[in-house]
Parts: sequence; C-alpha cells; structure tokens
Amino acid sequence: MATSENDGISLACRLTPVIAGQRSVREIQPGFRLFIYLRGWQRFEIDGQRFDVSADAGPVALALSLVHPARLVQLAWSEDRMNKLMITAPSDWTATLDLDGAGHGDALAAFLAGHGNHHLWRLDDDSVRIARLAAEPPAWVPREALPLYRRARALDLVCLTLSTLALRREENTLPRPAQSLLGERIRIFLLDHINEPLTIDAVAQAVGASVSVVQRCFKELYGMTVFDFVRRRRLDAARDALDNRGVSIACAAFMAGYSAPSSFATAFKKAYGVPPKLRRRQAMPFREAAE
Repeated sequence: MATSENDGISLACRLTPVIAGQRSVREIQPGFRLFIYLRGWQRFEIDGQRFDVSADAGPVALALSLVHPARLVQLAWSEDRMNKLMITAPSDWTATLDLDGAGHGDALAAFLAGHGNHHLWRLDDDSVRIARLAAEPPAWVPREALPLYRRARALDLVCLTLSTLALRREENTLPRPAQSLLGERIRIFLLDHINEPLTIDAVAQAVGASVSVVQRCFKELYGMTVFDFVRRRRLDAARDALDNRGVSIACAAFMAGYSAPSSFATAFKKAYGVPPKLRRRQAMPFREAAE
C-alpha cells in the first residue's frame, strides 16, 4: 500500500493481492472519496446501501460523498491481484472550492452536500493513464519526490472527476452497450485526427450518426462536448511537452491549436490551475534528474 497525504488530500494505492476473509465492519469518516478500479472487483455496503463495482469490462471510478460518519461493511472482493486507488478529502475540503464561480456549481454543490450521493462511470483513456502513473510512478521520478508526484496525479484525477460530476447524467449507471460503442468510435476518430481541422459534421459522417446523436451521446458518456474533448487533449499534449521536453510557450501554444500564446496561457491556467510558464519551470528539476 503506497500513500501520499498533504493539505487533507490523501491517495492510497492497493497493488497487492487481496484475499477474501471474514466480513469486516468499520466506521469511516465523512468527506469526499474517489475509488478507481483498474483491475478487480469489490462488493460492500455503506449505511445499508450496496455497491457492486467491477473493472472486468474496463477501469471504472466511483465517487462518493459522506456528510457524517458511516458504517462500511466489506462483503466480498477479488482474490487475485487487485489494482485499486482511493483518493480521500475531508468534509471541510469542499469549502475551498469556488463552486459559485463554476459553470456547474449547483450540480457539484448538490452532490457534495448529500450523504451517500455517488456516481459510477467508465474511465476514459486519459484518466486511466493518470491513475496508472499515480499507482506506479515512472522510474525517473526521484524517491524523495514520489509523495509529491503521487499527490499531483491524485489532484489531476480529482479535477477530472469534478468535471464528470458537474455534467453527470441523471441515471447512476454505466452506459448502455450500443451507446458506449458509438461513443468509443467517436473518441477514437477524434484521437486519430486530433491535430487536424475538425467539424462536427465531419465527425458525424465518419461514425455514421447524426450530428445531434453524436453530440448527445458523447456528452453523456464523457461529461464534455466533442470540442471540449478535442481542446483538452490538445492542451494535455502541450502540457506533456512542457513537462517532458521543455518546449517553449509559443511551441506549446501551437501544439494546442492557439495562434496567440496569451490565449493559450489563459486556457492552460483554467485547465490546470497554473500558467504554462510556471508549469514549465516546476518540471525542470524532474527533467534534469532524468537526464
């Protein structure tokens, strides 16, 4: 079990075999919890509410809000190697969020204020990549920096989760197979053409669906519009180039599809919480250590 904790946010990564034993019961403290299952399955109850979570069909995440202490009963879980992450934040953590200034603050506030509120969804590739990095950081990360690196990845996952919760669907289930298949075709097409000019008509024609179906299906599955996804992936590529290659701000802006570095800097800070110049400077010691 690897853990990292600072400012109330903690991350636990369970990477060892979990052997089923006697049913265990314990009290858990209030707060926000994010469970990410990369492999394995688990059944448990919280205050009598049953949860059946399985990553057999692909990695999934479960977000949970508790406003007062709760009774956790472990019912059953994988007996083989389980790969699970748990990110926790205390009950007063939500007070630090500027929900009034967020576009979907009401939805987030309602979720975080309700005891037992939960949401289960299939993880996209970007979230899976970040979760794997949190569970098993790259070899180039110095031992002394591992807690900081894991916490940074945990905060990345929390940020993606808040976006998912803000735009979550009414039903609290995984997507229907046909809907999931169409959403995956859309996502793959976007990734294959991420650096090309894209229109919603071209996307719809490529996947064999109407524009309205493409827009509705993608937003329901991934919690964002098609072009929010495109913008975010281009920003992610620019962020990775700043982190790992130390490219210039102008080059990163071009990679993200921005003609003006100032517009790129604004979008980057909104997405990651820091301006690109500071992100580039913060990553420099890690790049030098890897050389």
